[in-house]
Amino acid sequence: MRTFILDRKLKERGIGVVDLSRMSGVGRSTIDDIRRNNGSGRRRETIEKLAAVLELEYDDLYEDAAALPAGRSAGLDSRDLLDIAERYDAQGNQAMYERYSQLASRIGVNVEALLGKGDALYSAGDEDGARGIYAQVVIALKPRHFPRLKQSLLNFFDLCEKDSNVTPIKAIYDKAKDYCIEDDELFILIGSFFSRTRQPDSLVNECLDIADKLMDREG
Repeated sequence: MRTFILDRKLKERGIGVVDLSRMSGVGRSTIDDIRRNNGSGRRRETIEKLAAVLELEYDDLYEDAAALPAGRSAGLDSRDLLDIAERYDAQGNQAMYERYSQLASRIGVNVEALLGKGDALYSAGDEDGARGIYAQVVIALKPRHFPRLKQSLLNFFDLCEKDSNVTPIKAIYDKAKDYCIEDDELFILIGSFFSRTRQPDSLVNECLDIADKLMDREG
């Protein structure tokens, strides 16, 4: 199986996704879609535009993935699956990272413990480690976790802004809406983050409208 390693190449060159979009002429949403799907589902010429910005060829954005244990093997618990997910993430294989993380969340992930670990890594200055932990948390979120999440959300915002990446925050927002979380503070925080990172006004307004409705309900 070939692994799409765009994220790794961006990190090596210190280029964010927003800059990549601007320099390549490829839309941000298209780039995010390519990253999520391990480089599949888009025309070769689109990926060649991304490679050109990095002064690479098309094939330079792929490599053979190391063999990893099957997710359905007997004896694997959620921690094992998250470890496998982290290895795929290190390879730049976002599709397999998400697949294993989702499988781990079905088995059961101690979100509170992960948040604590992420906060500790952030405080220690390990930004890459903290970002990886917070991203795992997003996949496993359930309604009961949102009050605890707010304590870590500002750390996560900081990391996502530095990485020019709002996808994890958008996932938190979507889950909060799906779960009908009645917490205006949470939506205000996310809305302000969307505004700072220059997301579409429609997304910012939608988020803040929810906060307004929740505040009106409380009033």
